[in-house]
Amino acid sequence: MRARTVTMMIAMGLLTACVPTRQDYDAYVTLLQGSARARSEAVKDCAKGFDANGRRGAGLVTNVSDKDAPRVACERFVAAVVSGRITYDDVIDVKQRRFTPKIIKIFQGR
Repeated sequence: MRARTVTMMIAMGLLTACVPTRQDYDAYVTLLQGSARARSEAVKDCAKGFDANGRRGAGLVTNVSDKDAPRVACERFVAAVVSGRITYDDVIDVKQRRFTPKIIKIFQGR
């Protein structure tokens, strides 16, 4: 149970308005790389954070229905974090709503 609490705290820090420290980010990446369950939970928690405007915007970028867009966007984001395609600096850009071409390509599945 304690591991789930830690996972949720780290995930919430990364997926909400809070800016994680580099150490928190590195710990989160390590956790996601080693646990399919943590990846699944991160995707679910991430997808819950979308409002109607967010779903619509994600639908446009991911090229899927607005209903499926949060899950697809979060799956792509988490996969990119795990693979190293998204860096700490990229996460900071996303948090500050600076969507670079690199980030957009990741959300598009390219």
